[in-house]
Amino acid sequence: NLSVKERFLPIFVEIAKSNQAMKNRLIIFLLSLFLFIPSIKAEDKDFKIPNLKEIHKNIRNYNSHLYYPYLIKRFLNNDTTFTLKELRHLYLGYSFQEGYNPYRVNKHPEEIMKLYSQPTHTAAECDTIIDYAIRLLDNFPFDLRQMHLLAYAYKTKGDKEKAQIWTTKMRQLLEAIRSTGDGKSPETAWYVINSTHEYDIINSIGYKADKYVFVEPNYDFIEVSENPDKTEGFYFNVSRMLKEYERKYKEN
Repeated sequence: NLSVKERFLPIFVEIAKSNQAMKNRLIIFLLSLFLFIPSIKAEDKDFKIPNLKEIHKNIRNYNSHLYYPYLIKRFLNNDTTFTLKELRHLYLGYSFQEGYNPYRVNKHPEEIMKLYSQPTHTAAECDTIIDYAIRLLDNFPFDLRQMHLLAYAYKTKGDKEKAQIWTTKMRQLLEAIRSTGDGKSPETAWYVINSTHEYDIINSIGYKADKYVFVEPNYDFIEVSENPDKTEGFYFNVSRMLKEYERKYKEN
């Protein structure tokens, strides 16, 4: 039997290439968007390793405030009153939904890539960025990069209220991920349901991703560039991604 790494290595490589290509074109622009979010060092955050079985049970309980259709409806309606427990169920619970695709890769049209590479944008260009971002978020509501872009575009247009809405959504999801671990070891890895979130988390706490390594049986290790803390990198638990990909797409 093939190991997890052997079975999924082509996918990991493709994702890594996609992230590298994105980084080469968008790194300055996307990093600037994190100015919306104060940098919070991982070691300053309390965390609790999630119980995935309990989360799965809770989000299927129609009588619970953690019932998933209720949580996602609140999120899509821009609810800002989520507790941390609810956010953890919202984020990780998405990986139990049938529409979840753990390795979705968006290949942006050249027109959009040109906009992304510009240092500034007109109101009309911001409208294009907004329309495209909303389309992508309809397919995956936790696309943090598109949320960054929406916050930026609305702020540039002077719509502070909508910019704040998308900034809050980003903060909620980043908080949910950071609450699952500290990233210092496989045992305390951050749980993610999308590989791009690994890079988003690292950027949001003030580091720059440098290299990707898969660690058996279900971890990604992202090495970071030289830094004053001498931090080598961070671990991410991708068990939900692997399990759902194997369940839904292994025959393809």
